[in-house]
Amino acid sequence: MHKSGNFFIALAALTILVGIWAYRSQRSNSPSQPPDMHIATSPTNRPSLRSHRPSTADPETPDEANRTGLVNIPREKVEEYLRKHNRDVASLLTAFHALQDTNYLNEAATNFPNDPRLQWTILARNAFPEDRRKWLDSFKTSSPSNSLANYLSARDYFKNNQPDAAMKELLAASGKSQFKDYSMDTILDGEDLGRFGESSPMEARTASMAGMAGDLLPELSNFKGVATGIRDMQQQYVNSGDMASVQNLAQAGLSLTDRLTGGDSGKFIINQLVGMACEAVVLDSLDKNTAYDFLDGETPTQRLADLKQQKASIKELLQSQNTLLMNANQDQMANYWERTKIYGELDAMRWWQQQNPVQAQ
Repeated sequence: MHKSGNFFIALAALTILVGIWAYRSQRSNSPSQPPDMHIATSPTNRPSLRSHRPSTADPETPDEANRTGLVNIPREKVEEYLRKHNRDVASLLTAFHALQDTNYLNEAATNFPNDPRLQWTILARNAFPEDRRKWLDSFKTSSPSNSLANYLSARDYFKNNQPDAAMKELLAASGKSQFKDYSMDTILDGEDLGRFGESSPMEARTASMAGMAGDLLPELSNFKGVATGIRDMQQQYVNSGDMASVQNLAQAGLSLTDRLTGGDSGKFIINQLVGMACEAVVLDSLDKNTAYDFLDGETPTQRLADLKQQKASIKELLQSQNTLLMNANQDQMANYWERTKIYGELDAMRWWQQQNPVQAQ
């Protein structure tokens, strides 16, 4: 039971920590990049990722076999897993997430450059910064229905002082219904590798979350950057007296927040929190006491109060959940985790409290 409680406390702590990281990291205005990556060009003129780490590390070395502090799968088992899956793009990305060995990402980039999930991981990790625009354009091409590619592109245009190009990307994103960041794919594949490597269910679950977070966290701060870029453009229109354009930009920003807080993306509390933060940013330039149709008739002041209450409710739920889950057994833990994947963290937490009403008091 103690291990079960520790697992859930670890997940709750991860949620809180990544939330703080996502909000604060944007202040530096610099992309997240592993320090040991640099660009090279392969004979086929495809970008190649080289690692300064030895490619044949001793699997018994803690730093090599367990860099994340969560994974404990020997390298030989990872290689066996790759052979089983014919070293396809999914297995190579899973190996990369497990061992954080850039050689696996390099191999995937060389052999599967047009795969959208690979492109997302490369962009999330900023693995090829000099070719970032190329990878962004490739992601848009390979995923024409996925608005995520447009939002990432908009962020780069804002960062490079190209607001008109950024606006075109925002308009394109608003016209697309899909928003897929492959987080659930990473979790499921990470669990599959954990089972193959004979990790305990707890280790497999926690490691799969860590692999997902490694891709997701850097890009969440970029979404806050999109909201900041929108706010900067809004202020220009405020200064010129064009309040209609200010409202249009607010709606473009709300389209992003809807995607972060809904669907598969909204299953994770950190996405909910970042979506709320982005919404607060894009509402900042509106008249605080005017009711808007796109806010369901609320004023920005009322809507910001709603967001504050939602965040307080999430914080309270997390705090009470830590106590409840200390006594969870293995079967309860498995049920909770499955509900998290299907319905999301918040729904799973509420379900758990309904199952344990006495303890929740």
